[in-house]
Order: sequence, then structure tokens, then C-alpha cells
Amino acid sequence: MRFIKLLICIPLLYISFIATSQVQRVKVNVSVTNYSGKVLVGEQIWFKSVKTKKVYKGTSDENGHIAMELLGPDNYFIMVKSVGDAQDYSKLILPTLDKGRVYGTFDITVEIDPAKEFTLDHVYFETGKSILKSDSYQELDELQEYLSIKENTVIEIGGHTDNVGETDANLKLSKNRAASVKSYLIKKGIKADRVLAKGYGESDPIADNNTENGRKLNRRTEVRIISE
Repeated sequence: MRFIKLLICIPLLYISFIATSQVQRVKVNVSVTNYSGKVLVGEQIWFKSVKTKKVYKGTSDENGHIAMELLGPDNYFIMVKSVGDAQDYSKLILPTLDKGRVYGTFDITVEIDPAKEFTLDHVYFETGKSILKSDSYQELDELQEYLSIKENTVIEIGGHTDNVGETDANLKLSKNRAASVKSYLIKKGIKADRVLAKGYGESDPIADNNTENGRKLNRRTEVRIISE
């Protein structure tokens, strides 16, 4: 999961008296920055319709901008998409208008603090091996897409195990699993020098190895942003 803080700034609705149909196209301009005002490139912002469940997707350009068109009246969940998940943070409401009125343009500022480390929650291996299960492909494809958008980003893939078995064997297994993830990304077109693979074995637990659930949490694959 990639933890992100978000602030949404939505102006009041502007209305003018121009004849129009009941269903209207609504222009939305999104600016994506960090909390210091630096524009963020390659951030994916989604608007999910409450009425139709349709998702309108946009990716911030070199100026941190996204121009979109939505349909009103409707309500939209504003979401930030990251590898493995899309988190809800706010809602854009496009109310039903009286006949002859139209929506104005919405200017939305999204301020986010992208995580520098996150866990791939849906990457799985065969027991005791470094062979990826097919259930892992969807999240790894999302990671590949993320790296394709953020062309200058270099990451480390960190493999971790629980403490069952020999320490040296666990370290080797974690290295091989990290290498398997790297190999998958390379086959998908990511340059090898943008992905480092490192195994940590059982040295960095995040939960109690004395419980089954704790050991499950400790068997994980993490991504760390090295440079952007």
C-alpha cells in the first residue's frame, strides 16, 4: 500500500443562463503538487461516478496539470491511484440544475505527499521458492506502468521473509524473490539499471514471528524509491 496525504480545493459552482440539455459536460482542471507547491508529474487521479460507476482517469503532465471532462449531474469520488490500490479522499458534487443553467469550470488542487516506500500487497511466490504466482501479475503490471510514467524513477525491490528455517537460507530466498520481481519488470520493458534487487531475509520483521499472521506479514516484497 502506498500512503498518501491529500488536500482537495474545490471552488463554488458558477452558473450562467444558457439553454442546455439536462446531461452536461463539465470541464475539470486539476493541479497536482506536493505540500511545498512543487508540481508532481505522472500522478494518476481518478474520478469515479457514483451513478454509473465509470472511472475517468488522468495523469499529471510536466506542469502537474490534468484536463478532464465529466458528466453532470452526478457525484464523483476523487481518488489517487497508486501501485496496488486507489484511495478515496474527497467527493466532487455536480448537483441537478434548473432548466437553462450550466456548470462552470471546476479548478481542483490536489496536494499529495507520495510515499517513498510501500509494500506490494498482492505479490505471491510458490512456498519456499522464488517463482512468482500468476496472482502477482496484476500488481506487478501496475508497478511497470508506474515506472513507465515516471521515467526517471529508480527503485529498490526488497525481499523479506519470516524466521522459519535457517537464516542463511532465508536470506538467499529473499534475494532470489527480489530478483524475480526485477526480472519480471525487465521483461516488461523497464531498464535494468532502474531496478535494484536486495534481499533482507528475516532481519527486518514488521510483526511478531511467533504468530501465523505475524509471519505472513513479514513475508513481503517492498518497493523503495531511490531517486526520481
